[in-house]
Amino acid sequence: MRRVILTTTLALGIVFIISAIVGYHEAQYNPQLGEGLKKFFEGFRGFMENPVLLMLIIFANNAGKSLVAMLAGFFFGIFPVLFVILNGYIVGVVVSVKSPEWGIYKVIAAILPHGILEIPAIIISCAYGVWLGYRFYRALFNGEEFKKYVVYAIKVYLRFIVPVLFIAAVVEAFITPLVVSVL
Repeated sequence: MRRVILTTTLALGIVFIISAIVGYHEAQYNPQLGEGLKKFFEGFRGFMENPVLLMLIIFANNAGKSLVAMLAGFFFGIFPVLFVILNGYIVGVVVSVKSPEWGIYKVIAAILPHGILEIPAIIISCAYGVWLGYRFYRALFNGEEFKKYVVYAIKVYLRFIVPVLFIAAVVEAFITPLVVSVL
């Protein structure tokens, strides 16, 4: 099972990178993507002044969406893959939109401190979602038990994914702004 999760995690990591590249290039040729992204982030401006509230919002958003992506994987793993594609695409658009304004190094510095934790945690959660899709398929067509796999995935989520996403949210709310302000 660990080999399957590792392989799926690596495959989803590649999908994330490809999606980020596509998002980057799409934003280069479609300025409306950047405008939509700016409007989205403007909605968070008020929260920037309260890092504790910002951290809680980031954590709840990432933890909730990761759990949904994982559990929705029972539908043959489609949703977690789409979730990784969407997140990679958004990262690519952000890099494309902010690079002319900030420079590529500042953009990377704004993403890296929390992204090094957040992105792998989300991808691992989605890998478990794909795995649950496979287990659901086996349960549906081979009569295997499914519940024990869902319980196992939730335990991994609670023991590993949630703490890592919490730390990433703390870093994103408190450390990333400091890094960006220094550059």
